[in-house]
Amino acid sequence: MDKPASCYKYPRGAIARDYAYSVAGAVLTLGPLGLTTPLAAITGILGAAGGLFLLFGVRTFIRHNTVVETSDIEVLVRGPRSTRMRWDGLRELRLSYFTTKRDGRGGWMQLRLKHDGGTLRFDSSLAGFDAFVAQAAKAARARALSLEPATAQNLHAMGLWDPDDPAHPEDRTT
Repeated sequence: MDKPASCYKYPRGAIARDYAYSVAGAVLTLGPLGLTTPLAAITGILGAAGGLFLLFGVRTFIRHNTVVETSDIEVLVRGPRSTRMRWDGLRELRLSYFTTKRDGRGGWMQLRLKHDGGTLRFDSSLAGFDAFVAQAAKAARARALSLEPATAQNLHAMGLWDPDDPAHPEDRTT
């Protein structure tokens, strides 16, 4: 990789909070199983919920140990699931917004980059997410990729895509 232009990590505060949620959830769901012998249905429900909290802990561990480096040529993800994506291999950019409130406020975004070797996903808790999305949008424009309307709208809301600019091909559908 050429000299990285930018380096991104998930912030410690968000990681610490996610670890706390994972541990608390696992203790609250799996703890009772160690103290009593509940009915089979309750055991199944608590065991499944505890398993989800443990999986969330594994996901948090992966994010905690992940560093994303970008340059004008590629994205390099270092960590437990290391991978590399060249910008000229970008096949699809999707930016999704997930709301947690009825009025549309209070949510998070997920950037999905499909490339020749697979798919990379990043959520908006990544420090520098906006700059990373801007770089991905620039690569999508350079490759004249078609964007889904929701992606174009989300990029426009971030100030990264102008629907009135003919150089931005978001009007085309795939």
